[in-house]
Amino acid sequence: MDVFEALYTTRAMRRVSEDPIPEDILKQMVDAGIRAPSGSNRQGWKFIVVTDQEIRNQLGDSYREAWDFYVKEFYGGSADMGASNVPNDKKAEQVVRISKSAAWLSENFHKVPAMFVVLSRNDPTGSSIYPAIWNLMLAARGHGIGTCLTTVMSFETEVVCEVLNIPNDKGWTLNATITAGYPLGKWGVAERKPVDDVTYLNTWGNKTNWNLKQPLWNY
Repeated sequence: MDVFEALYTTRAMRRVSEDPIPEDILKQMVDAGIRAPSGSNRQGWKFIVVTDQEIRNQLGDSYREAWDFYVKEFYGGSADMGASNVPNDKKAEQVVRISKSAAWLSENFHKVPAMFVVLSRNDPTGSSIYPAIWNLMLAARGHGIGTCLTTVMSFETEVVCEVLNIPNDKGWTLNATITAGYPLGKWGVAERKPVDDVTYLNTWGNKTNWNLKQPLWNY
């Protein structure tokens, strides 16, 4: 696969089938992940690959609890994640689609065939782990595997640590959970704001004038 195809089409794929992922692919996803740079090359990371159904069931229960808390805390319990308050109809429709997709993952979390619980330590910024996560997700894309990065599980950190036997006295932080499976949807370039709308040249407020209205890569 062309590297730009992977970069442009790797997006959140929450809806996936229950078909198991071959172990060789799971291995390569983590192997690609650890090739990423890390702060001072500390490599202060751990990856717990979860495929066992009983453990997935327990994590599914925790994820639903965390998701319900998240929606209540940040969206006042609104099932559509506040789409009704978005004045722009097109953006409101997008929020509705995302909320339905996120709700699907919450309801079916235990059915996702594989998940990667990612932890790090000795990283005061909390950001050094994300190149590894992105490498892992790009490797998945190369095999036709859909992934979704979620941090919702952090609201249930204590429960997750208990389920996975993660030591609570060694400084490990639960950074993210990556769900993985064969997607039920289609790959494609995600719609985004134009580059010129979010980019300045050299100093804040200095427009680029690159006139990029469409992606520079497409099928």
